[in-house]
Amino acid sequence: MTRNLQVEDDKLNQELEESHGDFDKMKLVFEKRIELYNRFLKDDELTDRIDRLTLENKREWTMSHLLNLIIEEELRVRITDLTKRVYRLEMADGLD
Repeated sequence: MTRNLQVEDDKLNQELEESHGDFDKMKLVFEKRIELYNRFLKDDELTDRIDRLTLENKREWTMSHLLNLIIEEELRVRITDLTKRVYRLEMADGLD
């Protein structure tokens, strides 16, 4: 399948060279290239794979974000607790 894509892409590159900078011809070649890639993606079902990977990445990012929030909260609680202990120790030391 990728060989056919490469052959058709080479043909489009040749057409692009033969356009000699003519805007309309270049636009037509780029539109053909987009259609070619869309057809290739549909034929090879890569869009499903890409969508699945994107969804997995979103899930992983969400899980990572939530884990970081949990870690931050635990650290905040520990720091607050340690600060209170230090304050109490300083107060106790000051009373003696």
